[in-house]
Amino acid sequence: MEIVLLLIAGVVVYFLYNTLQEYLKNPLHQSPQFNTTRTDNAPINFQNPYEELSQAQKAQSSEFGILAAIIGFVVWSDKKMCALEEQLLEDLLDDMAIESKNPKLTKEELKDIVTAQEKPSKPLEELCDEYVLLTKGEYKKRLKVVEFLFVIAYADGVLEADERECIIDIAALFEISNEDFNNLFEQFEKTYAKDVPMDLKRAKEIFGITHEMPTKEALNETYNELIKAKKQNIFDNKNSSKTFHDTSLEGIREIDKAYSLLIESAPSTAQKYDMQVPSLDAPPKTSEDKTRKDWDF
Repeated sequence: MEIVLLLIAGVVVYFLYNTLQEYLKNPLHQSPQFNTTRTDNAPINFQNPYEELSQAQKAQSSEFGILAAIIGFVVWSDKKMCALEEQLLEDLLDDMAIESKNPKLTKEELKDIVTAQEKPSKPLEELCDEYVLLTKGEYKKRLKVVEFLFVIAYADGVLEADERECIIDIAALFEISNEDFNNLFEQFEKTYAKDVPMDLKRAKEIFGITHEMPTKEALNETYNELIKAKKQNIFDNKNSSKTFHDTSLEGIREIDKAYSLLIESAPSTAQKYDMQVPSLDAPPKTSEDKTRKDWDF
C-alpha cells in the first residue's frame, strides 16, 4: 500500500513540475523587461501618445524643447535683457542644439520656443512636470539647470523679485532639495554682493588690446568669443560634478565688467572711418551698435 501511495505522489509531483515549466515558458507571465537606456530627448505627446507629431510639436515636446520653454519663463520674467544675458542664452541654445539627438533641433527652433514664452501656451507647472518625467533619475541635471537660471537672472547684477519667484517655483517643481537650493541662492547672493575690481589697464589685458582702441563692433565680437570660451557647457557629462559658479562665473563677470568699461570709449566703425578719411563726405553705411541678436524686448 505504501508503495502505491509513493507512486501516486510521484506522479502528482511530476505533473505539477511539468505544469509549472509550461507556465513559466508563457511570455504573458514573465516579468516585464524595460529598456532603461532611452534615446536622448525622445519626444512624448503628453496629450495623445498615439498621435504622430509634427516637427514643431516634436521640438516642443522634446527634453530640450521643454527646457527652452522653461528658460523662457525666466528670460521674460523681468522683460529686459542685457548683453551678458543675451550672450549666455545664445551660447546655451547652441549647446542644446548640438546635444539634441531625437529629434535633432536647430538653434532657431529653440530660440522660437524661448521667444514664444512672452505669451506662454502652457503653464510653468505643466512644463516642469513634463521635464521631470523626461529626466527621471537625473537630479544633477535639473540642479545644474537651476544653477544656470541664477546665472541668467543675475547677468545684469541684480536678481529681480519676479526672477527670484520664478526660479523658486521651478526649483520646487524640479524636486530640488531645500538644502541644495538654499546653497545656490546664498552662494550667488554672496558673490554678487561684491563688486568686480576693474581698471582700464586690466580691461585691455582681458580683451588683448595692446595698441589703439578697437571699434564697438570689434569689441562686441571679442566679447562674445570670450564669454563663449569661458562659459561651461552644463550638458556635458564631464561637467556634471562641477558647478558653473566655481568654473566660469568669476571669469565671466570679469569679462563683462571689462567690456562695460571699454565700450564707453570705443568708437563705432563709422566714427573711426571719419577720423581716418576726413576728406570723404559720405562714409559707407554700417549697422549701428547692437548687442542684441533679434531678441525683441
